[in-house]
Amino acid sequence: MYRLPSRLLRQRNELRTPLLENNNVHDAYDQEGSRHDNPLDQNGLDIHIEQGLQPEEEASLQKLAELLKVSPGVTSNTCQDGCCPSMRPGDHVHLMQTFVSQQFPEPPTDLDQDLGEHLKKVQGTVLCEIRTLGPRLEPLGLVGCLIDCFHRHTFDHLQNLLQNTNSSKNSFVLMKWSLKKYLSQELLGHSDLRKMEPIQKVDLLLLTEWGEKAKDKLLKNVQKELRESLHNILHNERTHERCDNEEDYVRLYVDAIQCVDAMPKEAQKISSKLYDYVQEVCFQELLVFVRSYVSEQAQRLEEKAKMDQQQTIHFLKTLKTCKELRQHVQAKGSGTPGCGETVAVLENMEAFTLKLLMNFVADVTEKHFQRFFCSDTRWGLFAAVETHFPKLSYGADEQKRVMDEAYKVIVGIYIKHLTKTKRSKLETCWSPNVGKTVAEDAEQLHSFISGLAPGVQKRNLQSITELLDCTCNEALKFIAIDLRALCLSLSEDADLLPALLRWKGVSKGTVREVLDIVDHNSGPRSGSWFFCLVCC
Repeated sequence: MYRLPSRLLRQRNELRTPLLENNNVHDAYDQEGSRHDNPLDQNGLDIHIEQGLQPEEEASLQKLAELLKVSPGVTSNTCQDGCCPSMRPGDHVHLMQTFVSQQFPEPPTDLDQDLGEHLKKVQGTVLCEIRTLGPRLEPLGLVGCLIDCFHRHTFDHLQNLLQNTNSSKNSFVLMKWSLKKYLSQELLGHSDLRKMEPIQKVDLLLLTEWGEKAKDKLLKNVQKELRESLHNILHNERTHERCDNEEDYVRLYVDAIQCVDAMPKEAQKISSKLYDYVQEVCFQELLVFVRSYVSEQAQRLEEKAKMDQQQTIHFLKTLKTCKELRQHVQAKGSGTPGCGETVAVLENMEAFTLKLLMNFVADVTEKHFQRFFCSDTRWGLFAAVETHFPKLSYGADEQKRVMDEAYKVIVGIYIKHLTKTKRSKLETCWSPNVGKTVAEDAEQLHSFISGLAPGVQKRNLQSITELLDCTCNEALKFIAIDLRALCLSLSEDADLLPALLRWKGVSKGTVREVLDIVDHNSGPRSGSWFFCLVCC
C-alpha cells in the first residue's frame, strides 16, 4: 500500500505545524476563512493516507492526544526518521476510549444508598464532556467517535453496576435512568448539544442489548423479593391467628395485594412492556402464595368446624381474603398466564368455606326443628345462630353472603320437616290454622336474618299458605309454579315440591298432572323430576 516518503511527510508536517499550535482546533482548522474537508468522516471512521487523502488532510495523533490530555503511548506510529506521528486506523478511537474512561466517576461502594447520586454524576460527566469537547473535535470529524465512545463506556459502566445490583429497587433505578434519562432532553437531547445531534449517532443496539440483560436481572430480583415477602405474610398469619379487630380482619389480603401490586406500578413508569413482564412474575408468585394459603387455611377451618364453640369470624375472614384476592387478579391479571388457575383456587376455597359454615347451620337447624314441629316452643334457633354470627362493625358483606346462604338452608329444612309432620299433629301443637302459623314463622325468620344482614333477599313462604288454602286444582297448578321457584332457590333437592303436594293431600294422579304443567312452563323435564313423578 502506498505511503509518502519521509521527506514529503516532513514537509507536510512543517506546513501544518503553525495551524495546530493553537489549542483551539476550530480556529486552526479554518484560519483562512475557508472550510477544509474533514480528515475523518462525521461517523468517526478513519480516512487515512492509504486511502488516497492529501497530506494536509491527515490529523495529527500527537495534537489529538494533547487536546485530550491523554498520552498516545503505544498507539503512536513513529516514522523511522523521527518525524511527527501520523494516525493509524483505530489510534484515535483508543485515545478517545482512554479519555472517556478517565472521566467517569468510580462506582459507589454502597449501591443501595448512593446509586441515584452516582447516576447524576455520570449524567453530569457525559453532558459536560460532550458539550465542552464536541465543538473542538467537530473540525476533525471526531464528534461521532466521541459520542460513540461515551455511549459504549456508559453502558459498560451500567453493566458493571447491574452485576452488583441485588435488589429490584436498584434494578428499577438503573433501567429508569437508561431508558428514560439517557436519551432525554436532560442529557443527549440537551439543547446545548443540538448542533452535534448526539441522539442521531447513538448505537441503539447497545441500549437494546443492555436493556434485555437489565430486564432479566430485574425479574430475578422481583421474584426473589416477592416470594420472600409473601412467605413472611403467611408466616405472620400462622403466628397471629387472633381476629379481634378490623386490622386483623383485612391484614393478610391488604399486605399481599400491596406486595403484588407495587412492582408492576414501578415498572409501568418505565415501560408498558416491562409492566407486562413484571406483572406476569408477580402473579406467578401470587399463585404459589395462594396455593399455600388455601392448603393451610382449609386445614385450620376444618379443625375449627369441629369445635363446640366455632369462631365464625375466621370463616368470614377467609371469605373476605379470598374474595379480595380473586377480584384483584380478575381486575389486574386478565390474560396473564396462571391467573385463571389462581381465580379457580380462590373460588374453590370460598365454596369450601361456605360449605363448612352451612354444614354447621344445617346441624343446628336440624336439632332445633326436631323439637320445633312437635311442640309449641318457637324459634329457639335464633339465639343459637346469633351466638355464632354476631353482627360486626366490619365484615358486613361477608355476613350478608353467609346469612343469605343460611337463610336458604333454614327455610329448606323448615319445609322438609313441615312435609314430614302430619297436618293433624301441627294443628294440635300449633293452631288449627297451620297456614297462618307458617306465614308468621316466615316473617319472624326474615326479621331475624335481616337484623344480622340488612338487605338480605326475602325467602317468601306465602305460597305454602296459599297451597294449604287452595281448593281448586287449576289454581293449584299456578301455585305449584311459584313453589317450584321457591324450592329451587333453596335447595337442589328435587323432591321438595312433590313432598309439599303430597303433604297437602293431593292425589298421586293430580301430583303427576301438576308437575307436568310445572315442567311444561319451566323447560324440559329433568331426570330428577321424572324420578319424583315415578315415586308419587
